[in-house]
Amino acid sequence: MTEKFQCGGLMERGDLCLVEVLGFDWRPGQACGILGKFGEASIPLSYLSVGNGADEKKNMSFCVKTGDLAPNRHLIEEIKDEFKPEKVNVNAPVIILTLYGPHFLERHTLASEVFSALCVEGIKSHTVCSSINSISIVLDIPDRDRTVACLRQKFDWPE
Repeated sequence: MTEKFQCGGLMERGDLCLVEVLGFDWRPGQACGILGKFGEASIPLSYLSVGNGADEKKNMSFCVKTGDLAPNRHLIEEIKDEFKPEKVNVNAPVIILTLYGPHFLERHTLASEVFSALCVEGIKSHTVCSSINSISIVLDIPDRDRTVACLRQKFDWPE
């Protein structure tokens, strides 16, 4: 049996929507304007990832509580009208599973081990984001139990 990676724990956040703003121009203020709409509506973000897309355009993914987005669906239309992204997706309900340290910076294969665990089980995540001390996976709620089980095969955390 291979040795499991030790980590501090697995944190779970549910009752979320994943908002994906895909293919928008990265002009000064664009990302701030998109995120600012949620700040002005007092909607906190539970997750944020910004990356490059085709044609030097940016893609942004973030999670918000379902109950916060429902009465503020107009924000999605405002983003489409104002910032002209190629596409805006809202996926719900989703969950965020976060493996956290300590000492993740010193473990050079953690991200590949997470992807390997997901691939072996055929689990499709919406997005994955890592930092110095954590790796977060956004996925559909029905995949939660299978994901936790496959992560348990490679990682060990206190109950």
